Amino acid sequence: MDGSKVLILGVDGGSYELIRRWAGEGLLPAFRELLATGASGILESTHPPVTSPAWPCFMTGKNPAKHGVFDFITHDGSDVGLVSSRSVESKTLWELLSEKGKRVGVVDIPVTHPPRPVNGFVISDALLAGRPASWPADFLARCEEKLGPYQIFAQTPEADLVGFAEETIGLLGRMETYLHHFLDEEQPDFLAVRLGAPDAIQHFYWRYMDRDHPLHDPAEAERLGGMILKAYAKVDEILGRVLARLGDEWTVMIVSDHGFGPLLASVNLNMFLLAEGLLHLKRDPVTRLKHALFRRGFSPSRVYRAVSRLGGEFLAKKVGRKARNKVIGKFLSFDDVDWSRTRAFSMGHMGQIYVNVKGREPKGIVDRGPAYEEVRNEVERALRKLVNPRTGGALVDRVIRREEVYAGPYVDAAPDLLVVMDDFRYIAFPLFASEAAVITSNIRQNVSGSHRMEGILAVRGPQVARGRTVTGARLVDVAPTVLHLMGLPVPDDMDGRVLRELFAGAGDASRDVKFEAGRGAFAQEDGFELGAEEEEEVEERLRQLGYLG
Repeated sequence: MDGSKVLILGVDGGSYELIRRWAGEGLLPAFRELLATGASGILESTHPPVTSPAWPCFMTGKNPAKHGVFDFITHDGSDVGLVSSRSVESKTLWELLSEKGKRVGVVDIPVTHPPRPVNGFVISDALLAGRPASWPADFLARCEEKLGPYQIFAQTPEADLVGFAEETIGLLGRMETYLHHFLDEEQPDFLAVRLGAPDAIQHFYWRYMDRDHPLHDPAEAERLGGMILKAYAKVDEILGRVLARLGDEWTVMIVSDHGFGPLLASVNLNMFLLAEGLLHLKRDPVTRLKHALFRRGFSPSRVYRAVSRLGGEFLAKKVGRKARNKVIGKFLSFDDVDWSRTRAFSMGHMGQIYVNVKGREPKGIVDRGPAYEEVRNEVERALRKLVNPRTGGALVDRVIRREEVYAGPYVDAAPDLLVVMDDFRYIAFPLFASEAAVITSNIRQNVSGSHRMEGILAVRGPQVARGRTVTGARLVDVAPTVLHLMGLPVPDDMDGRVLRELFAGAGDASRDVKFEAGRGAFAQEDGFELGAEEEEEVEERLRQLGYLG
């Protein structure tokens, strides 16, 4: 039995709550049809719900401690690097399908740059690449000769709020053209295409839709409050044409890497750890002066806002990375940390905290065992002191220890604690600190939406139950479920399960799941690095979305 052909539309940032509500109101007719004629429910993201580890969870069926990606950035002490496909230390779903003779296509899935060989084609993600590349190497160029430029990101400046949104949403039409071309010309058995506009639009326009957001402006909402719905409506149009075209011959899956909700403020966790005596600064005169100036407002946040008010925000983007780093070095930074006395520090924008472990961190001082556990306990006790400005209660909902959510050969690279603050309404400044205040407005005030754990899964196909609500589905469940749908065994080292409740109860998909021995870690080639120009483009794109401050 060959199993079903599968098309996955990856709706980046797709919210089950918004889609279900708008579908119920008749504003998303294709989604309404999909929910009625297929199976759907919340799809739980990974911890934390960040794009870069989430998509590898989707593509491998494994938690980050098995695939090796925990954030957009990697760190070695204060040295920071960017992840790439070489960071994914596991076979992907499409590589496993390729090995079984299936023809696959993968388009703009994050953390696929540079593209790895498959039986078919890959167009790598543009988010973590200066420019996307393809496998085979000339594949994208050949497509562009027939279809015109392959463009993912808007060229209109963010300052033109209407133009930026309209171009971002409009580019989904370009992706649809490519999608139908792939179905026509490439004849894949499996195709995964990401539709990225909902994520970007929700990051920038959430406050215009959300009347309860502190930055909501009713006048601006008249002009901009419908942009998020417009993004989903464009996805809905694409979905409608796909469903009409494919009928019952394919299984069509809507998958999102995470959901979305309001973002209210940023938390400078390193400033908090400094105040609690868990992080220490050097005692030399220069560091003391920088700290004093930082407390008085000489900080990245204040300077950025001053430049923005003078109209220099977009000019600042054109400054090279080396020049920008020289400027950043004038502020208080990780270079000023006294690692010989520091027991814990934060790095990552969703509240990741690391213990300065001896033998793991370059200048680690905390022994593993009881000393390590005591530091984690002390950090957790301290975090409980943080007060939520919105409610007056505790800011921290939950402190997650890494062993609660991670298991695998790369667990030692994981953050030691993950902090959830007011259901992600508050997130951390990703690097050292934006300013001296612990809780502060976002350095980029136009970013007013952020990720949530609750994404969406919606599936229709010849073997899928009609109108069924699925509960307990996780992002890591997608890969094993696809393998099973396509009549293939599931590697036994995947963390996900086959979502058998999707199926109608009869037919091939309801048969017992077959397993095969997993491969463990995937040996990666060495030596891949982005060029300087590409790395600057990637860093600016991540800053634009708030991932790097």
